[in-house]
Amino acid sequence: MSVLVPRFDEPRLLAAEMELIDASFGIAMLGCALAAFILALGLSLGGKNPGAIPWALAMAAACASGHFGRRLLPERLSEAHAGLYARCMTALLTLIGALWGLAAWLYMDVGSPATVICILSLIAGMSAAALAVFSACLPVAVGFFVPAIVPVWAVFVATGDSAYLAMFLGTPLYLVVLMIFARNYARVARHAIALRFANVELISQLREQTARAEDAKREAEEANRAKSVFLASASHDLRQPLHALGLFVVTLGRSELSDKQRQLLTHIEAASGAAREMLNTLLDFSKVDAGVITPRPRAFRLQGMLYKLENEFAPQADTRGLFYRTRDTTATVFADPTLVELILRNLIANAIRYTSQGGVLVACRCRRGQAVIEVWDTGMGIPLTQRRAIFKEFHQLGNPERDQRKGLGLGLAIVEGLARTISTRIQLNSRPGRGSVFRFALPLTEEATETPATAMPHKPSLRGLRVLVIDDDQEIRIAMAELLEGWQAVCLPVESEEDALAALAGFRPDLLLADYRLRGERTGQEAMEAIRARLGRAIPTVIITGDTAPDRLRSVHAGGAALLHKPVVAQQLHTAMTALLRDAGWRQDIPRGASSHAAD
Repeated sequence: MSVLVPRFDEPRLLAAEMELIDASFGIAMLGCALAAFILALGLSLGGKNPGAIPWALAMAAACASGHFGRRLLPERLSEAHAGLYARCMTALLTLIGALWGLAAWLYMDVGSPATVICILSLIAGMSAAALAVFSACLPVAVGFFVPAIVPVWAVFVATGDSAYLAMFLGTPLYLVVLMIFARNYARVARHAIALRFANVELISQLREQTARAEDAKREAEEANRAKSVFLASASHDLRQPLHALGLFVVTLGRSELSDKQRQLLTHIEAASGAAREMLNTLLDFSKVDAGVITPRPRAFRLQGMLYKLENEFAPQADTRGLFYRTRDTTATVFADPTLVELILRNLIANAIRYTSQGGVLVACRCRRGQAVIEVWDTGMGIPLTQRRAIFKEFHQLGNPERDQRKGLGLGLAIVEGLARTISTRIQLNSRPGRGSVFRFALPLTEEATETPATAMPHKPSLRGLRVLVIDDDQEIRIAMAELLEGWQAVCLPVESEEDALAALAGFRPDLLLADYRLRGERTGQEAMEAIRARLGRAIPTVIITGDTAPDRLRSVHAGGAALLHKPVVAQQLHTAMTALLRDAGWRQDIPRGASSHAAD
C-alpha cells in the first residue's frame, strides 16, 4: 500500500532528498527534451505524424519551465520550503510522464514495428533515467512512472490481438518492478541521509565536547594562575614580617638575657621556624611548578644521607611513640643528592605524620643496576581510589578540619615533581589500615665523589665589607643593618633605587643586598643593573624575595644574582654572601688575633 500511495518524508529528510534530486535535475530535463525531439523527428520524417513536432515543443516547454522555474524558490532546499518544492516537482514529473504516455497513445502504431520499438525504447529509457534521478523521493518518481507507462499498456489492450499478449502482461509488470526498485532506492537514500545526519550530529557533539573541554582547560589554567598569584601574594606578605622577625631574633640572641627571657626567645625561634617551614614548603612547590630546578647529578653514597635523616627524624618519631629504623646500605648512586634528600625528607615526614602506631622503615635494595629506595610505614594506608589524588597539591587524607600540624598537603606533589626532575617516578603500594610503602629507583654507580669537609674553602671574613642594602620596609632595613654590623660589615641601608644611586657618590659598595619588590614598581634586578651601569663594573648581588610565582622565579634565576627567599636565615645569608665574595675574589686583611663573627 505504501508503494501505491507514497508519502513525503518529514521536512528534514525531505530537504536532503530534494537536494539530491536538484543536483541532477537540469541534466535530466535537458535529456528529456532532446529525447522528445529525436522521437518527433523520427515520426515526422515518416510523414505519418506531423503533429509530433508540436508535442515535442510542449515537452521542451515543460522541461524548461521546470528547470528555470526552480529559481522562483531560492530557498527550495530548506526544511521550510522542501515540501512545496517536492509537490511542484511531483506535478511537473506527472505532466512530463503524461506527455510521454500521450505520445504512446497517439503515435504508437502496432502495425508499424519500427514505430513501436522507437517509442517503447524511449519511454523505457526515460523511465530508467527517472528511476536513477528521482527515486530519492518516491512520490516524485511514481509521479512519472504511472502516467508514462499506463497509456502504453492501454494501447496493447485496445488492439485485442492475442499476438500482443506478452506486451499486455509485461507492461504492467515493468511498472511494478520500476516502483519496487524506486521504493528500495528511496530506502537506501533515506538510510544514507540518516547516517549523514547522525555523523553531523556526532561531529557537532564532538565539537561541543571539545569546546567544553577547552573551556574547562582554560578555566583550570585560569584557576591555576589565580592560585599561583594568590600563593605568591600571600607568601610574600607573610614572609615580609617573618623575615624581619628572624633578623631581630638573631640580633636579640646576641644580647644578655635572663634564663626566662632566653626560654621565651627559644619559643619565639621555634614558632618562627615552624612558620618558615610552611612557607618553604610553598616555595619548594612553586619551584617545582615553575620548572626552575636544575638537577646537578653526581655520585654519592646513600648511607650518609640516610644516617643524617635518621638523626633528624628519629627524635620526632620517638615523641609520637613510633620506632624509626634505617637499613644500612653500601649503595652508591648517581643523582642530585639535594633533590634526593628533599624527596626522602617529604616522604619520611609524611610517613611519620600519618602513622599513629608502629613506625617507619627506610631501606634500600639494589637490583638490576638500580638502587630502589623505600619508605615503609604502618599508618592509615591509602584507598585505591585516592592513590592518584594524593599527589595533587593541597590534597590530604584524614584531615577534614585542615589541621596545620598535618602540613599543607603539598609534600607528595613536591615529591612527584622532583622525581620527574631527576628522571625517576614514585611507586606506591598500600593497604588501608595496614600501612604504605613509597619507592623510587636511582641508577647505581661505582665511586662516590663527595668533597671532604676538610677540603672546603675557608669562608672569608665580612669585616670591613661595604654593603649597600635596598629595602622599602623600615623594619627590615633596621634589622639587616643590626645583623650586618654584628658581622663587622659596613652597612648603608636605603629605601629606594634612587637613594641607592645617589649614595654611590660617597659610598662604594663591595656587595649589594636588595629586596625584589621596590618602590615605583621597580625591582631589585633593575636596581642591580642600574648600579652596575653607574659603577661600571659587576657588583656581587643578593636579591631577597618573598615571591613564589613561577614566572617570578624564572625571571630572578635568569638575572645573574644570588637568590634568597624570605624569611632568610642568618646562616643562609652569610653563606650566600661569602660564596659571592669568594667568586668575586674579594680580599680583606685581618690583623693577627682578630676573628670574624660566625653566622648565627
